[in-house]
Amino acid sequence: MSDRAALNEREVQAREALVELASAMLCGRESFFEGAVQLLRLKPAVGGTADSDPDFDVFVAIESETDHLPLQAQQNLWSAEALSVLLPEFERTERWAAEFAPAACRSLIERFRKPAE
Repeated sequence: MSDRAALNEREVQAREALVELASAMLCGRESFFEGAVQLLRLKPAVGGTADSDPDFDVFVAIESETDHLPLQAQQNLWSAEALSVLLPEFERTERWAAEFAPAACRSLIERFRKPAE
């Protein structure tokens, strides 16, 4: 028996969003670069996670290493020339993250997907 209270609606929705996001990263519909930021925004809402959680820490590392790069929502504020200079770095970032982020995505999906009813 768990000491944790039942999930509230906000936690349920956050967990569903987290599972969808992790799945999108796994199949390439979302980049690890963009997904890391979104996933870390969801963490406080999912409930039941420690401050330092190995699966989430993977995305902390990705965000930390790429926080100088503009997210898609910011790219319209950048010149096309500046973005083209950054393109190789975006590509290197995805290759680097693809070495370790998929395992964290799979673990998060397993941990937070809705149990079969």
